[in-house]
Amino acid sequence: MTPRPFALQALPPAAARLCLKVERFCRRDLALPQGASLLLGLSGGADSSALAVILHALAPRLGLQLHALSIDHGLRPESAADAAHAQSLGQSLGLPCRILQADVRGLAAREGRGLEEAARCLRYALLEAERQACRADFIVLGHHAGDLSEDVLLRLLRGAGWPALGGMPARDDARRLLRPLLHTEPAALRALLRHCGLTWREDASNQDARFRRNRLRHAVLPLLRAENPSLDRSLCDLWQLARQDEDYWRQATDAALAAHPWEESADAAGRSLYLPPALLRTLHPAARLRLYLRAVRQLCGRGATAAERRGPAAPAAGHQAQDGDPAEPLAAPGAQARARTLLALDAALTQGRGQTCFQLPGGITAHILKGGVRFSVRTAALPRC
Repeated sequence: MTPRPFALQALPPAAARLCLKVERFCRRDLALPQGASLLLGLSGGADSSALAVILHALAPRLGLQLHALSIDHGLRPESAADAAHAQSLGQSLGLPCRILQADVRGLAAREGRGLEEAARCLRYALLEAERQACRADFIVLGHHAGDLSEDVLLRLLRGAGWPALGGMPARDDARRLLRPLLHTEPAALRALLRHCGLTWREDASNQDARFRRNRLRHAVLPLLRAENPSLDRSLCDLWQLARQDEDYWRQATDAALAAHPWEESADAAGRSLYLPPALLRTLHPAARLRLYLRAVRQLCGRGATAAERRGPAAPAAGHQAQDGDPAEPLAAPGAQARARTLLALDAALTQGRGQTCFQLPGGITAHILKGGVRFSVRTAALPRC
């Protein structure tokens, strides 16, 4: 039998400890089942390359079946070479890796999107199609602790509330995404690749100051880390607190809805949810606000968590998608306006101002009616959520 390259027992101690740390995160935070089939988004950059090595080393312990996909976005002259490098790495690990082309410029032109948004949209669509084609259970991505810190700041700027402010989920059942490296420092990933004698490709667009994420990465975060060298670790702690609070509020709203269900209706014109007075009158304002947001997500469909789409009585499986995820910017630019509107809505409800109507981003209206609140969206507005 040909020896497995970069087997766990053959790695230097520091690299092996890193792999075992990721294994603990997979078991504890991702609830990754033994024998799972995973599709890795492999770009050829340091993060996804290190993730490929780590998953390869852990595959015998976790019983993993691994596949990879490299997407050539065609936006840079070297993009084809990047994809080829990724495929070569996959082959060296015995990891089947396909290359697919993404017509980012074409989509951007057809739908009036920015290049970054179009690239993200196509990337996730192609990954999901490939996941289904190879019958993988999840897509795994190389987001790490530095990306989490950037995401928290982006959410702060967009006006995200709590617990969404804690950052992107590590497990998103709605889109079948896992982020095994979310608490791993990027320097450790590069050190692993150097230990293994592997090279990676640098994406020049990551230096482009036209993108907000890059400005935060290169200008803002270094200043914050100078003030607090443990910033990334602190934000990982914040992430953990957010996950606990997210679970608490999900259970609290599940219990409220089980006692007094909302009334859902739909016709050719659109959909609506009515939150009756019996549901709202005894709740703390914090719980009411989370029910309002849950109703908005339910109407939008894409923004609802998997647990919310299944209904309040069903248990959640793992951590769910949150508003403001970098790969799913549901109403992200309107988050501040939505928060102000929901606060004003609750004030109007408690003051007894009936027949008051509020307009929310995504084409949703909220109407105080008979002591409750009706959220409505027209069918034509649903794709905009």
